Amino acid sequence: MEISGVSANAYTSAAAAIGEEEELKEQEEQKAAEEAKEYGVATKEKQQKDTVQFASSDYGKEDVEEKAANYLKNIMFVNNLTAESNAALQNYLNTFDAADFIKKYGPFSSTAEISAAVYAAVGSLIKQQQDE
Repeated sequence: MEISGVSANAYTSAAAAIGEEEELKEQEEQKAAEEAKEYGVATKEKQQKDTVQFASSDYGKEDVEEKAANYLKNIMFVNNLTAESNAALQNYLNTFDAADFIKKYGPFSSTAEISAAVYAAVGSLIKQQQDE
């Protein structure tokens, strides 16, 4: 199929208009970068992208033991627990077996996962005192 009646001038003027738009856009970006630099604002190049990298390794036995102990200590310190509840949590903390805990609830790749698993394990032991 052949297209007739379109001149080469129309094509080149359309291409020139696109080129002018791109040039204007680049000039605006440069002007914005200069203004930002003038006011002390850091700018990034257009090609640079923010990236987030997550650790691909799971927490080990020592890490799980430390995070679980910290979480339990926070519960015992912050909450207004009954004496029985406090004793039960302290007993759980004293007899905590990280390897068994990881086997039941793990593997863990974040502190939030460890905290959730600890709460699942000891949630029934947490009893707050009634204000009188």
